[in-house]
Amino acid sequence: MVHSVRLAVAALAVTAAVPANAATLISQFGSEATFAAPTTGGESIVFDFNSAAIPAGFAADYPLTGSSELVAGSLELQYQQPAFSDGSQYLAVKANGNATITSTSGGYNSVSFYIGSIDDYNGVDILNTSGTIIASFSGDDFTTPFPSNGDGTSPIMNRRVTYTTDGNDGLIGAIRFSTGANSLEVDNLVFAVPEPATWLMMLAGFGMVAMSMRARRRRTRIVFA
Repeated sequence: MVHSVRLAVAALAVTAAVPANAATLISQFGSEATFAAPTTGGESIVFDFNSAAIPAGFAADYPLTGSSELVAGSLELQYQQPAFSDGSQYLAVKANGNATITSTSGGYNSVSFYIGSIDDYNGVDILNTSGTIIASFSGDDFTTPFPSNGDGTSPIMNRRVTYTTDGNDGLIGAIRFSTGANSLEVDNLVFAVPEPATWLMMLAGFGMVAMSMRARRRRTRIVFA
């Protein structure tokens, strides 16, 4: 998928106004705070990958496909524990593999995940409840203006990413992680329906650097913090 990206705003310590017709992607530097699953103030489902159990109302194809597995620690040339992790298990998607997590009980306004040692060959697709892709991202989209390089210790290459839909393409029904080489590491995935006041405060709270992106006939506003 081809993204057309242009710099929209560069501001420090100001509030970024989020257009009503724009979905939003927030990409935060890695830290112990951002590694932790966020609290939305509303309904949320957390995948911490500490066991193979799947939360009620969801289906997942890991590790059934053989292209992903639940791991802990690091294995050279295979997978690397995300920086700032608490040391618990996480999901590692292997070379040329993918892992899809799907809601079977309705849609969500946002999905958030912590992704480690980001590489340009990592990919994330957001799908609506009909199974249609509404947004696609590569590793470079999460680390712009820095090219992703797989650094396992840098806060720039280990991040909390949150995608919030504007509703034009429907609610979020699934997320798919894929990678062209070893590996894509992800932890503390959260599907959420925030309370309205919490949602507005969350979106207004990130005003560091913003970019706008056209993807699949729609606008996604990217905020780096």
